[in-house]
Amino acid sequence: MRKYRAFFMKPDFAEVENFLADCPPFDQLDTELRQWAIRQMQAAYVNEHNANDIVKEARPALFIVRSGVYDLRAADDRLIDRLEEADLFGYPSMLSGRPITNRVKTIQDGVVYILPQAAFDELRSSCKPFEQYFIKAHGQRLLTEEQDRAGSDWSDKLVSSVVSMKPVSLPSHTPIQEAAKVMAEHKISSVLIIDSIKQDERDKEHLVGILTDRDIRNRVVARGLSYDVAVSAVMTQTPATVYGRQSLVDALTVMTQSNIHHLPVLDDNDNLLGMVTTTDLMRQQRSEPVFLISAIYKARTKEELVAEAKNIPEYMQTFAGRVRDTSVLGRLLASLTDGMTRQLIHMYEREHGVAPAPYAWIAFGSQGREDQTLSSDQDNGLLLSNDLNDAKKEWFKGLGEYVCQGLYECGIPLCPGNIMASNPDCRRSLNGWIERFEKWTQSPTPKALMYCQIFFDCRLIEGNSGLYHKFREQVIKLGKTDVFIANLAILVNQINVPLGLFNSLKADHDLIDIKRYGLAIINDVARLYALQAGLEVPQTTKRLQELRGSRLLNRRDNQSLQEAWQFLAQLRLNHQLEVWGTDEPKNKLNPDQLSTLTRRQLKSAFRIIKEAQQGVGLKFGRQGY
Repeated sequence: MRKYRAFFMKPDFAEVENFLADCPPFDQLDTELRQWAIRQMQAAYVNEHNANDIVKEARPALFIVRSGVYDLRAADDRLIDRLEEADLFGYPSMLSGRPITNRVKTIQDGVVYILPQAAFDELRSSCKPFEQYFIKAHGQRLLTEEQDRAGSDWSDKLVSSVVSMKPVSLPSHTPIQEAAKVMAEHKISSVLIIDSIKQDERDKEHLVGILTDRDIRNRVVARGLSYDVAVSAVMTQTPATVYGRQSLVDALTVMTQSNIHHLPVLDDNDNLLGMVTTTDLMRQQRSEPVFLISAIYKARTKEELVAEAKNIPEYMQTFAGRVRDTSVLGRLLASLTDGMTRQLIHMYEREHGVAPAPYAWIAFGSQGREDQTLSSDQDNGLLLSNDLNDAKKEWFKGLGEYVCQGLYECGIPLCPGNIMASNPDCRRSLNGWIERFEKWTQSPTPKALMYCQIFFDCRLIEGNSGLYHKFREQVIKLGKTDVFIANLAILVNQINVPLGLFNSLKADHDLIDIKRYGLAIINDVARLYALQAGLEVPQTTKRLQELRGSRLLNRRDNQSLQEAWQFLAQLRLNHQLEVWGTDEPKNKLNPDQLSTLTRRQLKSAFRIIKEAQQGVGLKFGRQGY
C-alpha cells in the first residue's frame, strides 16, 4: 500500500495575516503578537490520503482550517464536528493532556495551518481573551460529550425505543365481537388491521386500518350494530403512521395534527413494529408537551383555551433549555397552534352547526413549515368548494373571523399583511385559489413573488383532505414553471447577506436581522429546489432531507444549509427567550454582544447562505426578467 508522506511548508505571511485578523480568537491578539504567531506556523495541503498522517506528525498542535472540508470523527466513527474554513481543532488534547483518539476524514481537499503547542501556550499566557476562548470552547465540547454519554432528552428518543410489545393484529374480515375479545385478552385499547396482499408474486402483509375502543363505542354500540359485523365496516382506514427511526416529537406531531391517540409504527420496509400511544409518550421523562397539548384539546370554551394558551411562553422557556434540536421547538409550537385552531373551529361549529360544504383550513408561512417561534404571527386561509351560495359563504366568513380572533386572544399576533382567513381574499374556492396561483406564476411581479414565498409553504390543519390534496397537486405543478422559478431565484439573490470585506459582519444600526437575512433566505432556497423537484412537503428541513442525493443540490451544500439553518434557529430562539416580555426586537441582535465563537459561527452561516444564493442564481436565474 502506497504511503502518502505528510508535507509541511511555510505559509504566505501576508495571506495568513489577512485571514487571521478576522478569525476568532486570533482577532483578539494585538498585531505584534499575531505576527509572532504567524512566524511559528506551518501549512499543509490536506487530502484523503495524508490527513491523519499530518495530524499525527504535527501534534500536539492547534490546527486552523484555511480551506477544504473535513469530518472530525471519534474512535468509534461517531461524527464529532464538520470542519470548514476558520474552524479549529486539536486544542482539547493540549488543554486536557488526554491522548488523541479522534481522526480526520477529508471531504474536500484544502490547506490547514498548524500552530505548535509551545506557541499556543505562549499565546494563552500573553492574551487572556485568547485563552478564555479555548476554555469556553473546550467546556462546550465536554458538555456535548457528557450529554451523548448520559443519553438524550425524551424529544431525541426514537419511536422504536418505546415500542415494547409485538403488534397485535387481525384481518379485516374479523367480527367485531372477536376483535373485542382479543383486545380484552391482551389488555390493549386498539388493534391493527392487516390483510395479506399479493406483491411481486408474494403475499405481503399490508396495514389497512386500526380499530380502537372508541371506534367500538361510537360506531358499533352507540349505533346498535350487530357484533357480527366485520371490523372493516367500522375501523379507521389507512391510518396515519410513523417510522421507528423517527423521534418521539415526530410521533407527537403526527398524533396532534391528526387528533389521534394511537399511532402504528413501521420499520423501513413498511413492516409493522407495533403501536405507540399518548400514554407511552406520557411515561417518558419530562414529557410536558403531551400534557400541554392535552390541556388544549380538553378546553371546552374559548375562555378555557385562552387560559391554557397563556402558559405556552413560560413553558417554552423551561423546555427550550433541554432540547438540542431547535426544530423540535418549532414543530411543538406549530402543533400547539394547530390544536388551538382545531378547537376554535369545533367551538364555532357547536354554535353555528356543521360546515355547509366541504372545506379545508390551511396554514401558510411559519405554521405551514412548522418552524414557528413565540413571535410568529398568523398566516392562514380557507379553501372552499366551488359554487357556494351566499348563505354558505356567510357561514365560512363567520368561521374565518371567529378563529383568527380566537388565535389572537390566545397570543398568536394578527398578520400585518392580512394573510388570514378573516380576509375575503384568503377565503377562496378551489378554482379561485388556482386562478390566483396561475396569475402569480405566469406574471411573476415582485409583489406576486413575495406572496408566493408565503403561500407555497402550506399545510392542511382541518377539513377535507381530498379537497386540499387536489389543491396542493395543482399548485405544485404551477410552481415548476421555468420562468417563475427563475424569477424567484433572482429575487433571492437581491437580498444582501450582511457580510462585508474579509467576511466581516455588517450591522444595520448595530443590529442584524437573522430572520430576514438568514433563516428566510434558507427557506427561500429550499423552496426553490423543492418546487423544481416537485416536492409537496412544506418544511424546510424535510425539503432538504428529501433533496439528499438530488442532482439539484449536492450533499455537501445540502448539509451546510441544514447546519446553518439549525444554528440560526437556535440563535434566534435563545435571543427571543432572553428578550421576551421586553420591547427589544425579537429577530434582530447586536453582533457585538455575541461571544467570539458565536460571531465566527454567524459569519460561517452567512457565508454558506451567500454561496447558496449564488448557486440558485447560476442554476435558475438566467430565464428571469
